[in-house]
Amino acid sequence: MKYLALITTLLFFAGCATKQFEDKNAKEINIKSKTKEMILQDYTKKALTFKKLTLKYVKPTSFIDDGVRGEWVNFDINGTKLGKFKKIDNNLAVYADKIMILKNKKIIKFPYLIFTAKKDGDLIAIVFENDGYGVYSLKQKKLIFYKKGDDAIAAKYLTQKPVFYKGLILFPLLDGKVAVLDKKTMQFIRNIDISDESIIDNVIFMSIVNNSLFMATPKRLVLFNPNFLIDYKDSIKHVIALNGYIYLFNNEGKVIKFDSNLKKIKEINFPFASFFAPSICNGDIYTITYSGYLIKITPDLKYSVYKTDQFDTSSPLRIKGCRIYNQDKVFFIE
Repeated sequence: MKYLALITTLLFFAGCATKQFEDKNAKEINIKSKTKEMILQDYTKKALTFKKLTLKYVKPTSFIDDGVRGEWVNFDINGTKLGKFKKIDNNLAVYADKIMILKNKKIIKFPYLIFTAKKDGDLIAIVFENDGYGVYSLKQKKLIFYKKGDDAIAAKYLTQKPVFYKGLILFPLLDGKVAVLDKKTMQFIRNIDISDESIIDNVIFMSIVNNSLFMATPKRLVLFNPNFLIDYKDSIKHVIALNGYIYLFNNEGKVIKFDSNLKKIKEINFPFASFFAPSICNGDIYTITYSGYLIKITPDLKYSVYKTDQFDTSSPLRIKGCRIYNQDKVFFIE
């Protein structure tokens, strides 16, 4: 009987593991697309290589790939290839231990590999791969601040850039801490630890919403106040901000809306759904499930589910604005 119970339990969990989100009432849709003709102005997988603005798909080496964890190659708005540099915003591109200033194509070399960076005027705030962090002055042409982070085993899940906030510079570190630096004096103030563990808990989201600072790891969404922290614990897949509200996508298929005081407003559920990173298009939130459904979510959490066989969800897929990048195709949502 014990063996029978054990086998029944294993079969139950195996069945749960193979379940995917399905919607029998989903609307059939055929999304407009183009192949190998687009000048990609948005982020595109490093697994996609370019020749004469033509995409060629190369299978990624990582066994974990949901379109947001890998490195990226990019063309700028004029179609100029940035080579091996990863364009992280409209100001900077990064490759290994180098940063490129996109405005003048100036390249700056640093003593450590770069994880991410953010430019504000004359200053570039940098998080390094060794979990150290620093500030580079373009005027002085040197690092004017550097601090080595604590040694920790970290899985780089989603990349979040530093934030310049009310005279402070906040660095999202790989071990789930946020380092706070005084922008004027370049004095270290404190570490904010929003991680429950120092393993696989890097900061995946950091944004200012209604003058409030929100941060998240894969386990906690935190509202920061200089005097206290308010948090919400969950198994977090993605977080996105829209119109002064926070939308959390968890690993169980739920989408939860919070106000800027971290008060839960509403939630909707897509049972067994695993989401690709969501994006905002024309005021609505779009995501795609691994089972191939396109989901449109309005700011008040009304939703429409669309069924299509156009996506290859076993290959890199990313939604950027109103465009979906998948293999060698670009799909246009609206």
